[in-house]
Amino acid sequence: MPASDLSTLSALNKEDLQRLLRHSATDGFLASSLELSKQTGLKEYKLRSLKHWATRSGLIMQNALTPVDRLVVTKDPYLETNVTDWLIHFHLSLSDYTRQKPSENMADWDVWAYIVYYFLPSHKSFSFDDLLTAITLIFANLKQEKLKKIIRLVLQTYTDSKAVTKCKFLIKQQDCFTTGNANLSNPYTIGYLLARIWERDFSSKNSVLVDDLTTPFGLANVLGINESQLRQQLDILATHEIIEQRSAKPHLTGKKTQKKQDTESSYQVIRCWDNAQELLEQAYDNDIATPNQPLIRSLASILDDDNEMPDFTRFLEWASGLIVLDGGSGNIITRLVS
Repeated sequence: MPASDLSTLSALNKEDLQRLLRHSATDGFLASSLELSKQTGLKEYKLRSLKHWATRSGLIMQNALTPVDRLVVTKDPYLETNVTDWLIHFHLSLSDYTRQKPSENMADWDVWAYIVYYFLPSHKSFSFDDLLTAITLIFANLKQEKLKKIIRLVLQTYTDSKAVTKCKFLIKQQDCFTTGNANLSNPYTIGYLLARIWERDFSSKNSVLVDDLTTPFGLANVLGINESQLRQQLDILATHEIIEQRSAKPHLTGKKTQKKQDTESSYQVIRCWDNAQELLEQAYDNDIATPNQPLIRSLASILDDDNEMPDFTRFLEWASGLIVLDGGSGNIITRLVS
């Protein structure tokens, strides 16, 4: 199956994808399709499709796990979190041609990039036929039946419960699709995506002007929001010290620039992270769907900050809300509180 032949892939199914990744987590390399078929119970043709999804999602590269995937497998082995949905969306929406304007010679995967970076910013609500009409004009070299299959696959990825619906990049209501309602509840997820875009566009720069972040392939279109909403998200990132926002006005040599004023439309955005991977770890640690996070948070009040050893008295108080004892000298647990 050619890597560019998106129309021949089966729909993205995260349950199958996590089975594939789980069986490759021990040594960091994917086994042969025959061996994986035995381990996972999945047919070889399905595994080929899953490998394409895993590669395009940034989880495997040259048949080996990427550093990102190692973190995903550790933090979110069942691919249940909003963080993982955004991560998959981010990579799927990119392609080898995203730094160019769409043309009739672009390939299958570029349809995805066109939808995210060109069509959606100007179509907050649309039907399947609206999207098909627009794409047919751009990708004149692709047959309409093939385009229909690709479009269905893209839309299904964002609206099928087995795929990446937690990020709410697209919402389906009857025959209408809408954008602009994304789940942006985790600032560290947004910070991670910004860090990846920053690496791509600004390399090692420590600061850029806010207007530099509003390019067609920038954070706003990745999140499916407008420029005003992007600035609101940057304000939130600043409160979590992921970035700083400072005035772009001339300042005295050797003096630190002032914090940006609410009336300033142009200002500096200064990165505060050392590497993107740290932000991704924080994103998982702050996602309630990450395995064990509800338990860890509920235990926070009884853990000692220095050595993480629990205060036993407070532990018993905490546990009393979960269990019922028999009241005798043995204090035997009789049942769990539902």
